[in-house]
Amino acid sequence: MHSIDPKNHGITIYIIISTLTHRVPIEGNVLTQRQESILELVVDEYIESATPVSSRLLASRQELPLSSATIRNELAQLEENGYITHPYTSAGRIPSDQGYRHYVESLMDEKPLSFDEMRTIEHQLHQVNGGLDEWLSLTATILSTTVGGIAMVIRPSAETTSLKHVQLVELNGTSVMLVVVMNNGFIGQKILNLSRPYLQNELNIYAETLNQNLKDPSPQSGRQSININNKIDDNIIIDAIFQLSINQQGQHEAYLDGLSTVLNQPEFTDVNQMREAIENLDAYHLRMLIEHSPKVEPGTTHVLIGEEHGDELMREWSVIISSFGDRISNGTVAVLGPKRMDYPRSIPRVRYIAELMSALMYEVR
Repeated sequence: MHSIDPKNHGITIYIIISTLTHRVPIEGNVLTQRQESILELVVDEYIESATPVSSRLLASRQELPLSSATIRNELAQLEENGYITHPYTSAGRIPSDQGYRHYVESLMDEKPLSFDEMRTIEHQLHQVNGGLDEWLSLTATILSTTVGGIAMVIRPSAETTSLKHVQLVELNGTSVMLVVVMNNGFIGQKILNLSRPYLQNELNIYAETLNQNLKDPSPQSGRQSININNKIDDNIIIDAIFQLSINQQGQHEAYLDGLSTVLNQPEFTDVNQMREAIENLDAYHLRMLIEHSPKVEPGTTHVLIGEEHGDELMREWSVIISSFGDRISNGTVAVLGPKRMDYPRSIPRVRYIAELMSALMYEVR
């Protein structure tokens, strides 16, 4: 990943240079160059039109200087080998799961982000003034808008959740604001009423004492690790820290956006198909789908097509999954759409946003 700092903008643009990191072994016959060219055009045309692709249409393309008869023979061979199929109501062909997989792994040319697109995305993420939840919610909206699919962002989780930083802020009278930052990016706030007023310099000293002595106020560790001076307001503050660190486990963990956009796709013009999609595309179901997919390490991207993700209800869908963060604390970015999704456009954008989020998480640590 390379970074560029454009003059007069104050924004760092992260340019991600990589290829798809998760490769699935492709079984079946080796395709000839001619067959691969035809398969690539079938997939591209179907992604664009959502209409089964006929041999007549392919013969009209300048990329294929072949007769209709030759193209029909090659289509028949591709279908026999499992790369394409055709609806019983149409003479045209559509890609099979195997055909999409071969396209993603071997044929497609990714559509990289432009410099302006990268700058816009990063600028939007830098505008977040709230905590982690606002940032993750905005990321889901940006990703959905960018790729035109359903975007899901899952909050970072850590194997061991621990305290990173405590801050105390003077308010009015005996009121003090407690701010707790955990190692998974969670930021919690709570107003406390203490036994007496405190000046800000006193609170700063007290917070520093807490930061030095609260080794691990996480649900996993218990209170026995607390070892601070016995001040009158210790119990109030320590109890609040524990409560916030426990409550962060129950925060909204998944952010979803773009359902209405996907339901406008041609696949859902039928009312029954739309109803089925709405029933299956709730946040809980999608999160379970993603969490039961192969583990995605930070910096990697997986593409699961149709039946590859093992969920019978989602066999007509594909999902692109990437991870952000590090091995200690990491979250998930995913885009889900019909198998006809625009893979060349979607894959690099999911990857870029995940890499950008990793960089931003590193900046705030």
